[in-house]
Amino acid sequence: MEVGWRWASCATLGVVEMSQSSTWCVLTWNVHGSKGPAIDAVAAAIRAESPDIVVIQEIRKGQAQALGAALAMRYSWVLKHSPYTKAIGWRSEGMVIMTPHLLDAAGHSEISDEQPMRSWRRRIAQWALIGRADRSMVMIYNLHLSPHEDADSRRSEAARVSEIVAAIGDDPPAIVAGDFNDADDPTIIDALPGVEHVVPSNSNPSGQPTQLLDHVLLPADAIDVSVGVPAGGTDWAAISDHLPVTVRFTLPIVTTGV
Repeated sequence: MEVGWRWASCATLGVVEMSQSSTWCVLTWNVHGSKGPAIDAVAAAIRAESPDIVVIQEIRKGQAQALGAALAMRYSWVLKHSPYTKAIGWRSEGMVIMTPHLLDAAGHSEISDEQPMRSWRRRIAQWALIGRADRSMVMIYNLHLSPHEDADSRRSEAARVSEIVAAIGDDPPAIVAGDFNDADDPTIIDALPGVEHVVPSNSNPSGQPTQLLDHVLLPADAIDVSVGVPAGGTDWAAISDHLPVTVRFTLPIVTTGV
């Protein structure tokens, strides 16, 4: 795991007077890093949304470093799988959580059935605590569940994620986001913690979207929820086969800090 760009702990937050609610923006995107997306284009698309939290799937370590620098965001990157020798290990893909705020308590766990590190079938859940200057905090979870027709594996992975979230707890509130690979299968979201208050429009393939794979699940008491997904087209297809999904929402502040 790599944590970069001026990493800081949420314990450094000072004591300030808190409001009764906090508004957040979370963006999830599978950027298909193996195809070499233009980092400046990825950064521009993210920057346009001004998110508090970005979760990305299928991104190489070097790409995460470059993107974090371009956005001036703290980040935590973790390796998902690596079929390569050390000489070309830079090609290996992982997942990253990014934020302009404080990032702490980063972790990850395998959620697939003991797949070898070299296998693309290996799946992980990644998480981190995000804290803002107003002392509002959330625990964000980044997922990339098994694809294609492997619904049984997806359900098993979703159940493991639910166990992880339950073990970590819901104070601060949990947000579960990522590429669920769940087109036309509502059982996956049903098995995961959180609520999809507003269903996004289709997110894949990005040139002409026909299926919804990417989601952000929120606490049940989230309000003022809105979702944005680009319409797609050739410009988006040149970046990735997925479209970014951006969710804005308000949460009551239920804790007073670390």
